[in-house]
Amino acid sequence: MIDFDKVVADTRTLISIESTNPGVLEAQCADWVEQRLRGMGLEPHRHPVEDGRDNVSVIIPGKDRTAPRLVFVSHLDTVPIGVGWTRDPLGGVIEDGLLYGRGACDMKSGLALTLGLLEALTTNGTVPPADVVAFYTVDEEAPRMLGAHQLVTDGLLRPDDQILAPEPSGMRLRIAQMGLRWVTLAVTGRQSHAGRAHLGVNAAHIMSHIIVELESVFAGLPFDDEILGKPRFTCGTIHGGVATNVVPAHCEAELDLRIVPPLVPEDAVRIVEQVAARVVTGYPGSSFEVSTLGAARPPVRASDDSKIVRSLRDSYLRLTGALPEIGGADGHEAYTDSAMIAALTGSTSSTVLGPGATDEAHTADEFVPLADIELGCRLLWDMIERW
Repeated sequence: MIDFDKVVADTRTLISIESTNPGVLEAQCADWVEQRLRGMGLEPHRHPVEDGRDNVSVIIPGKDRTAPRLVFVSHLDTVPIGVGWTRDPLGGVIEDGLLYGRGACDMKSGLALTLGLLEALTTNGTVPPADVVAFYTVDEEAPRMLGAHQLVTDGLLRPDDQILAPEPSGMRLRIAQMGLRWVTLAVTGRQSHAGRAHLGVNAAHIMSHIIVELESVFAGLPFDDEILGKPRFTCGTIHGGVATNVVPAHCEAELDLRIVPPLVPEDAVRIVEQVAARVVTGYPGSSFEVSTLGAARPPVRASDDSKIVRSLRDSYLRLTGALPEIGGADGHEAYTDSAMIAALTGSTSSTVLGPGATDEAHTADEFVPLADIELGCRLLWDMIERW
């Protein structure tokens, strides 16, 4: 069995190691994970991604080296600590069955679960039915998701790998993840005195018109996926103007475009371009430019018949007496490394299930329920015993 107390202790230690992204603080976390694995008698490997930023991998060979591997993907980085905390964000405080800290649910508890599984296998001398592989990646909490890309570039994945990212899902099985494209929209007008506004072309007004139109267009798209729901549009940031009494000549917005099949990221970009082009025709002397930010992230879905999905469902049913709630990563939730790997490789065996709720990720006083960790310990062990 996986040692629940040790998983909790490892989670608290990981929380105490700041691994904020952006930056190179992930190295501290990677160092600790590597040493923890070596302490189990395993031989982890480092895979350079950028200067000071390495992925870490380890393999426990199985009885059948040709069988589909059970692959865990956990990211080392967290978002910045931020403000508004009422508890030490690096303290790993436990109160009323909840463990608090930056990364508590996203995703240092999930990472610790994989360490607990690996240690249980090595301590018991258990040879798993197939290879068990764990990847610990950098840069998941960033637009480019460099760690996941590097795993694919380095050829570390096999076509039949059965992938689980123990990301926060409230212990709900996620077999689909919504696609995502981040876009920067820049509008150019003409500056003038606000008292002579008719001599200028107000870039901020044009931008507001475009944003309202985009909201309407995305809401009206005729796509409603059975798991992922409808496409979503969010204007995340907007900047423009130099002074209150000056008609702004420039305005820039960053847009978050969430998509579902059959849309692909390029479709979302084209929608922005088409709406912007239509709006600026009503403002002579204006122009616009659309550029993309980070990696394209198409929607992905695992097959209901994939080994990882069937195994997770069966184990959950054995342990709880009920099938896990099935869901996709809808508009308020993240695009994980498992999704990026599926997008890059075409995998239909890439899933998410882990402790904590995405609603708590990235928040002040982020927490993970200890009950989720406990269920995760039992679930992973049951699954590997029957793999």
